[in-house]
Amino acid sequence: MADEILSQEEINLLLQTLGKEERKETVVEEEKVKPLDLTLFEHISAGRIAGLELIFERWINGLRKGLTSLIVTIPDIFKESVGIVRFGDFVSKLPLPCAIGIFNIEPLRGQCLLAIDPRLIYIVISSVFGGSIRQYKIEGKEFTRIEMRFIQKLLNLCYQELELAWNTVMKVKIVPLSIETNPTLLTVARSKEKFILLKLTLIVEGSEGYIYLAIPEASIAPFKDLLKGATEIRSRFNQNTVEVFQRIPLRLEVILGETQISFKKLLELEVGDTITLDSSVKGPLKVRVEGVPKFLAFLGQLGKKKAVKIYKHIEKED
Repeated sequence: MADEILSQEEINLLLQTLGKEERKETVVEEEKVKPLDLTLFEHISAGRIAGLELIFERWINGLRKGLTSLIVTIPDIFKESVGIVRFGDFVSKLPLPCAIGIFNIEPLRGQCLLAIDPRLIYIVISSVFGGSIRQYKIEGKEFTRIEMRFIQKLLNLCYQELELAWNTVMKVKIVPLSIETNPTLLTVARSKEKFILLKLTLIVEGSEGYIYLAIPEASIAPFKDLLKGATEIRSRFNQNTVEVFQRIPLRLEVILGETQISFKKLLELEVGDTITLDSSVKGPLKVRVEGVPKFLAFLGQLGKKKAVKIYKHIEKED
């Protein structure tokens, strides 16, 4: 009969086990089904807002050329993704520290963000100062004064190229407001407010970093009709492209004559010696553009300056 009675230790163990089972059942009963948020899968495509896609492409091309003034090596830059995200989700994925430029695009409403991956900053600064390109530990590290100075220059370049890109579609003015390095301190929008997010990837000597451009979706809404006018936008973009090409400086040379001389005779030349050219300046002279013969012209004078008068275009050099 004594064998059927449980000891106090066995009773305590049984009570502990029963308590855990009750708690587990309680947790399971409290779980509820959460509705699916379809806006999380919403994306911006070129077909929906053609003008916006054109602005992004123009901005990337401008950055590709402009970054050569800051980076010793020529970086490779391309668009990785464009989509719609909630402000809270975007901020929560940013590293600490992170260089975040806050700015306005007038006349658009709301504040925009330009976030630069800290790895990209360290990679570029190391490359500029002749250091090795390697992975850096960034968690919890604060930017130095030199790094902040570089961040300001990089942000200014991004703002400048972005304003030029927007002006190919509509007249805007970018107004920088401030720079934040702690993403958790950003208060430019509510957590659930939706932003159009462009993610760019930059590759410098085999190492890559990212640049994020975040624009409030609500600020684009009043200008959607203008941004969707793809035909008119592309026509204006092509016109601006032609104007840019027309401003490219070219080296123009007028060849008064040519001759060949051996290296030995060249060394024997003295002051007062005469070199005879193979043509007369009274005949038609070749005009070269960036080293390529393009025209024939006659030598003349305009005012007190020498000049040439073009009379024939050279279709193909013989």
